[in-house]
Amino acid sequence: MKKYLTFAAVALAPFFLNAKEKPKEPAMPDLVLDKVTFGNVVNEADFDAKALAGKVVVIELWGVNCAPCIASLPEMQKMAKSGESKGLVVVGFEAQNSPKEAILKVLKDARVKYPVMSGANLPLAADGIPHVAVFNTAGKLAWHGHPADEKFKSAVKAALKEVEKK
Repeated sequence: MKKYLTFAAVALAPFFLNAKEKPKEPAMPDLVLDKVTFGNVVNEADFDAKALAGKVVVIELWGVNCAPCIASLPEMQKMAKSGESKGLVVVGFEAQNSPKEAILKVLKDARVKYPVMSGANLPLAADGIPHVAVFNTAGKLAWHGHPADEKFKSAVKAALKEVEKK
């Protein structure tokens, strides 16, 4: 009996030892803004990819047939407006290949003024939409995930601190 208890203790020890450890964050993909393909601006917002240098860039993948995506648009607009003077640029990538008219209707209803594009490509594995990517002032991916994740706003704030230092 003692022999079996010793075996069980040795076999199960890794599970109990690791039970209190926090799950590790997945490694951040090595992605830079230069690898992003910006598409055609659908709304009438000004956009110049060259002007993104030294700025914090947030790209949101979203779609017109995605209720959580549409719900996040007003929040993204607030962030774009409040962060513009601090060095933040928000860009939307419509990810469902929807017609321009459908995209414009959603943008009008949500009062979105930041550039929204069709035909754009963010070379990043995403679990679905909505999905945001935060690029720091060096153009390197700093964070990505769901826009409702509490870490999203923290990542943007941390990246904006880099702008303040310059």
